[in-house]
Amino acid sequence: MDEKVRKSWELAPDQVQIKNPLWKAGMDTLSEIIAGRLGYKGVSMQCKLYKLLLYGEGGHFVKHQDTEKEDGMVATLVVQPPSEHKGGNLVVYRGGKAAQRHDFGKKDGTAAYLSHYAVHYADAEHALEKVTKGYRLALVFSICLPPNMHHLIRNHDIPLSEELAAAMGRLNSDTDSFALMFSHEYTEQSITDLGTRALKGIDRARVEALEEANAILPDEKKLYFYLAELTLDANFYDTGGDWEESERDESINWYSTSGESLGSGMDEIELNFLNPGRESLAEWWEGHKNSSFEGYTIGNEEATGLTKYVDYATIACPVV
Repeated sequence: MDEKVRKSWELAPDQVQIKNPLWKAGMDTLSEIIAGRLGYKGVSMQCKLYKLLLYGEGGHFVKHQDTEKEDGMVATLVVQPPSEHKGGNLVVYRGGKAAQRHDFGKKDGTAAYLSHYAVHYADAEHALEKVTKGYRLALVFSICLPPNMHHLIRNHDIPLSEELAAAMGRLNSDTDSFALMFSHEYTEQSITDLGTRALKGIDRARVEALEEANAILPDEKKLYFYLAELTLDANFYDTGGDWEESERDESINWYSTSGESLGSGMDEIELNFLNPGRESLAEWWEGHKNSSFEGYTIGNEEATGLTKYVDYATIACPVV
């Protein structure tokens, strides 16, 4: 190790054992808080120990950028157990300039008595200033998305709300609408009782991100959000071994974001579907279908089938 770049001692995860019985519960709570602050509210982020670091007098780490240590890594969490020391501030940069300086409780005199933490995006440049006295202990964790949500990784130099607002601001305010289908299953009862408060996990995170972006748009560009039950009835008949579609019916039941029923109808609306998960049409509807089958009967030479697809979505339309 080049001590001009970094000076510290370190232990690998398999060399570290944490015996505090409250540690796991505390880390679970902290992971939930961090997920919300990073724009992933409702997502079960994974917190994986990367290494334990100990900095003595003169210990430091020059400005650098982390490499991705885990698949789906979006941020680095630094937890500092009680450590009596001076210096050793963590400096996080944005756009090449120092944006945040974390002193881990030294200023208010709690560094020696309480644990402190800081979080920065995985691709953020950061540095540890020299420790001038004492010892600084730190546990470094990788904050990762679950394997089925790696598509949510993005460039964190620009806040997500600003990225979304820029895209939404380019919509034609008179005609453009879009829909985002939900991944979880919901019932009419849960939607009418709770509205968007019924949303779970990734669905809640995505809708809140869209609402935050909408809030910073100028009034003439703002969109109005609805909840909608999308239903597709597809009728099939057996042609002698192959099933062919004979008819399909589509319908939408509309609800306000608070759950109030607004009726049904599809007049004069053409939806553009967002696909953040890059899923196929079959994957979109997977788990949201119910099929029935009617076999051969006297006088009926064809077997028939009906597949009903029902899913909920949020739909954004221009404010008129």
